[in-house]
Amino acid sequence: MGSASSNFEPHSLYELSWTYAPGSMFAFDVLTGNLVDVNPAAVALSGYSREELIGLSLTDLHPEGERERVKAGLLRAMQQPAHHPGFHIQRKSGECAPVKISSSKSLVLDGRSVAIHVYFDIKDQEEKEHRLTAQNWALSAYAGAALALAPANSPEELLKAICEAITRQSIYVLAFAGIAEDGPKKKIRVAAKAGSAVSFLRGMDMSWSEHGSGGRGPTGICIRTNKLQIIADTNTSDLFAPWRERAARFGIRSSVYIPLRVEGGWQGELAIYAALPNAFEAPAIEVFQHLGEQIVHGVHALNQGLALDAGQIVLANTQRLLTDALSAMVKPMVAAMEMRDPYTSGHESRVADIAVAIGREMGWPEEQLHGLYVAAQVHDIGKISIPAQILTKPTRLTAGEWALIHEHPDTGYTILQDIPFAWPIAEIVRQHHERLDGSGYPLGLKGDAILPEARVVAVADMVEAMASHRPYRPAIKLNVVLQQIEKEAGSLLDADAVRACTTLFREKRLVLPNENRR
Repeated sequence: MGSASSNFEPHSLYELSWTYAPGSMFAFDVLTGNLVDVNPAAVALSGYSREELIGLSLTDLHPEGERERVKAGLLRAMQQPAHHPGFHIQRKSGECAPVKISSSKSLVLDGRSVAIHVYFDIKDQEEKEHRLTAQNWALSAYAGAALALAPANSPEELLKAICEAITRQSIYVLAFAGIAEDGPKKKIRVAAKAGSAVSFLRGMDMSWSEHGSGGRGPTGICIRTNKLQIIADTNTSDLFAPWRERAARFGIRSSVYIPLRVEGGWQGELAIYAALPNAFEAPAIEVFQHLGEQIVHGVHALNQGLALDAGQIVLANTQRLLTDALSAMVKPMVAAMEMRDPYTSGHESRVADIAVAIGREMGWPEEQLHGLYVAAQVHDIGKISIPAQILTKPTRLTAGEWALIHEHPDTGYTILQDIPFAWPIAEIVRQHHERLDGSGYPLGLKGDAILPEARVVAVADMVEAMASHRPYRPAIKLNVVLQQIEKEAGSLLDADAVRACTTLFREKRLVLPNENRR
């Protein structure tokens, strides 16, 4: 039987790639900087037609403040392919969108030197990373506030300590607790305040009456309706318009107002102001709502004359809620990673399941298993800084690309180090690629210097990764995977963890989704 014909026309393949490539391709004359052709993705990204783009200067695709950098950096890079972060494309509508640019080497076509820039829209990626950052700010503030709850001996002392703890995070420039007063003017009394922007409150007429202008702002509405209020951007919020100029003088760009209602006592709110817009995303709001609940419980206990016991009660409740909140916050982190790398969707969860099964087989207590599960769920969070095209590349990575991959444990540590987990989550994440003989990365740790949890995650990670399909290779048979980790037991991998893992799969028939068991 004869072989199939392979007489493809090369130009047809090039045309196919040009037409259907997901990246927005702009071909331009290197000498003039003018566009000579664009692909359909470039038309969609820019908002211009192909005819409008051809002949346009490459620099005109960027906001005015970036054009000199385009000339100085990108045009010089034509001799060497490179990646260029930190730029924006200015669409025909005038809207600017963040892009990452890859530049090609120049080549001569029809007597002129031509190069291609490929633009990747990274707006969604930046938004995910911002939500993750906002969540981390909130968790760090929560932790400081939680520690301030226990030792307080009066409601005023508690509220003051909470405001001070929140504003230790530089992003939060002001926090204050306002208490609603009865009377015809329905004034709001500032019971506690802290932060670099406390002068914002000086001379301000605050009310919770719906009839006065002061009461129609977010503070008054929060107290009056007992509902959370969010100002995503003080520069654009109509509700915040009367205080916009004042906020600008004190570096305030967003705020949140959390209702407080003490049983048998007063009602009020906790207001937090941030230096950046959109600092209060959904996961961060959940954290501050938990904090509001704890403030109410703490004030109520102190008002009931239980000051001696209140500290222990509040601290115990706070630690429980903090652990629950922190564990819940892991979910959006994992979701952000999986949206960037669909090929490994579910990897973190499967590694967590394997790791916990190994830990349980080794006889670990439930509290330690809980920490192991949280760490395994976010062990690859550092990959959020790696370009998606590297994570999903179907061919062998270059040395430079491997260097970027090897940075992800340190990046994960940086992301997680200030979040007050009850377990050493950040350190486990940083160590999950360390090996017993010191050949791992990023620290080159040996033997017992590697945390037990990191050693278990290393085994679980290797098993799940090898037994799952990847763009650059098919899944490896499970029995081959188990033989491989047995070869490395005691030299690279923890022998007890390997023994527990192989027992689970061979004798106890542990089964996970998508595994290749033949």
